[in-house]
Amino acid sequence: MNQTELKAAWTAKWRATIDDHEYRLSNPEAYRTNCHWEAREMLAAGIIDELEKLEMDELVDAAYWHAVEELVTNEVGYLQGGHYNVMPRNGGTCIGKIINGTYSAADGKALGGFEARVLQNNSGRHLAFRFGGEPWPIDGLVLTSNTGEQFDLVLTAQFINGVVYRPVDDADTYRALVNTAQIALEAHDFDTYRKARPLLMGAEFTMCIECHDSFSLREDCQACAGNGFIRRARHQPNSSA
Repeated sequence: MNQTELKAAWTAKWRATIDDHEYRLSNPEAYRTNCHWEAREMLAAGIIDELEKLEMDELVDAAYWHAVEELVTNEVGYLQGGHYNVMPRNGGTCIGKIINGTYSAADGKALGGFEARVLQNNSGRHLAFRFGGEPWPIDGLVLTSNTGEQFDLVLTAQFINGVVYRPVDDADTYRALVNTAQIALEAHDFDTYRKARPLLMGAEFTMCIECHDSFSLREDCQACAGNGFIRRARHQPNSSA
C-alpha cells in the first residue's frame, strides 16, 4: 500500500468514527478523544500535515459540542460508571448491585463474586449471565427478568476518572454545578465541561420541564418554585441495599 492508498484508508477509518452518531451521543468524551488520537497518529505517521489535522480536530470538536448541547435536555439513562442497587419495582429488598457494569447478587453466593455483566449489542443493552441463560434486557433504568419481573436500577454512586462520587443531592451545589457547566459549554471549555457533565447526569436533580431553567421564566415557575430545576423522578428514591 503506497502513501496515497494508506491516507485514503486511514481517512476512511477516521471518517467512520466521526460519522458514528450512536457513539457520539452515547459517550461524547470518548468519541472526541478517539477521533483526536486517530488524527494525531496520522500526523505522526506523515499521512497528514498540521493544517489537515487542525481541520479534522475542528470538525470533531464541532460534532462534540453539538452532541452535548443535544443531550442537555435528554433523559439520563444507564451510566457506564454507575453503581446501582437493583430494586424490585413492586417493592421489596435489594436483590443485588451493578457496579461499573458488573452485577453481584445480594446473597453473595456467586462463584468469583459476580454473576453477570452489562453488555450492549445491536439489540440493545442487557444483563448477560456468566453461566448462560436468557439475557435480561435493560431499558433506560428498568431491568426485566426472563419471567417478566421488573427491577429499578437506583443510582447510588458514579465512578468518574478514577474517583467514586455520590449523586449530588444538595440544591445549592447543583445550582453551582449547572452554572459552571453552562459557562463551560458556552465557552467550549472542554476540560471543565467533561468534569461537570457526568456529575450533572448522576445528580438527584434535573432541569425543570416547565421553564427549562430560563432566567426570564423560572422566577414565576410553579413547577420548580423558581429554582430552574426539580428533583428527578425515582421509582424508589429512598431504596438502599
